[in-house]
Amino acid sequence: MRVIIARLGFCLPCSADGSFTLSRHSPRLIVNFKRGADVRTSILKGMIARLRTGARDESGAAAIIFAMALVLLAPLTLGVFDVYIGANQRQKLQDALDAATLFAARSSAQTQEDINEVGQRALLANLTSYPGASLVSSSFVLDGPKVVASAEMKPMAVATGFFQHANVKAGAEALRAMDRLEVALVLDNTGSMSGTKLSTLKTAAKDLVDKLESAGKRSTAKDPIQISLVPFSSTVRVAENVSVTNYNTTTRTGPGIPSWLDSRALGHNAAGVDIFTTANTDRFAVLKSMKNNQVWGGCVESRRQPFDVQDTAPYSANNDSFFVPYFAPDEPDNTWNPNNYLNDGVSGNAWVRQGNVAKYNNATPNGGGPNNGCNLEPIMPLTTNMSNLKSAIDSMNANGTTNIAMGLVWGWHTISPNAPLANGVAYGTKNHRKIIILMTDGDNVDNALSNHNMSYYSGLGYIWQGLLGITSGNGTARRNVMNDRLSLLCENIKDKEIVLYTVRVEVKTGSSSLLRNCATDPDKFYDVQNVSQLGAAFDAIAGSIDNLRLTK
Repeated sequence: MRVIIARLGFCLPCSADGSFTLSRHSPRLIVNFKRGADVRTSILKGMIARLRTGARDESGAAAIIFAMALVLLAPLTLGVFDVYIGANQRQKLQDALDAATLFAARSSAQTQEDINEVGQRALLANLTSYPGASLVSSSFVLDGPKVVASAEMKPMAVATGFFQHANVKAGAEALRAMDRLEVALVLDNTGSMSGTKLSTLKTAAKDLVDKLESAGKRSTAKDPIQISLVPFSSTVRVAENVSVTNYNTTTRTGPGIPSWLDSRALGHNAAGVDIFTTANTDRFAVLKSMKNNQVWGGCVESRRQPFDVQDTAPYSANNDSFFVPYFAPDEPDNTWNPNNYLNDGVSGNAWVRQGNVAKYNNATPNGGGPNNGCNLEPIMPLTTNMSNLKSAIDSMNANGTTNIAMGLVWGWHTISPNAPLANGVAYGTKNHRKIIILMTDGDNVDNALSNHNMSYYSGLGYIWQGLLGITSGNGTARRNVMNDRLSLLCENIKDKEIVLYTVRVEVKTGSSSLLRNCATDPDKFYDVQNVSQLGAAFDAIAGSIDNLRLTK
């Protein structure tokens, strides 16, 4: 190493044996370190040799003056040099500790042991020191949301016999600014998930909740992590068995009936595609007219386009922006109609008999019913009650077909600041992140039937009602359109800077590119070929989310 100290007025060129001679012709003091820790011994030996030479010099007063000056100036010079070395080493230590502390604070390490290990590695990687200097101690400590670090070094010193040389110390502190999280779990509950898939999903989802809850406990912020749950199949269930006994058919209000529902399906009526032949029929009024205290099961239809892939709040100027309550109509009295639960009450073609409103009055369903297909676990809005959330996960059941966009858009609604739920913080709120985890085991499905409806009733109504954007087509054509709507929905979600994870479990058909492209980036897509690996995928997501909490 070659160290240069600016303008002390003379230089100390070291000879090969470690001694040196004094000269006044150089503007800099240059010390050439060749022997690491032996440099101090060499310098002192050289000084003693020159003192002895000066003592034997009989040339007169000059020799005496030189000897006296040497005795006074040499220790002072070396002391100044040591001061420089100490100050320089302290700065190097501080710089290295600052960098290591920041690195540890930004890492995903969460335990005291891990934080200290990460910090120590970073410190050693960044620290530069003079020969003979040594790191005495260092530590990186988690203190709530902070990482507090300290370090101490013994610096190299030349004039060890003349001055005391204290160790140099440094300290640093970095705030681990942790973002608050809103996480939506959007989980496939279709019939193909029954058995091992569903039980594995429940375990993996609950483990994920536990890991996120544990991460939240390390934060000093209020409600650092909130999680919602959206089980989905061909629809979603936003409430559970709401009684219509006290429903006011004039004001169209009642206990448990959300204001963002359009019970008359005015958008369907305007398009001429409502399920009832009497215009503006109130679905809740029809339920109330039936016997045995009928209830609204709590499911909803997809909104008419373009609102089906948006989180725009319902507004009175556009009926299509409202949600229509799920009502599976009584289909005509033929064995090939899957949801026939009442007598038709009138004669005529299938459309007349299916759309007859009067047949519901004082009637009792005999198999099926208006809530046919609506037996999912209800969604759970954002909550900090993880026990209740895990209980809801345990209660999930598998039935129905797959409408991925239906589940995903409601996952978005649960963390959106807009109605219908409006539970999320405003977009762009500082130190807040919104995250959706979408898991499915199948491709989109809307089965084509050969009857007059050409489909089962679902969250998309009937195919002829146009909620999908087409009014007919075989299963492949319908899937293609559903995939297109899903792709657009994913882009709309990502445009709001929502982090989107997607998980595909044991899907043997179709292309993985749909969900891969749906994810925020490719490393947030998980193609799980065996359901036994679902837990590992969810663990990886939990770790990734925990790292996202750190404000970079």
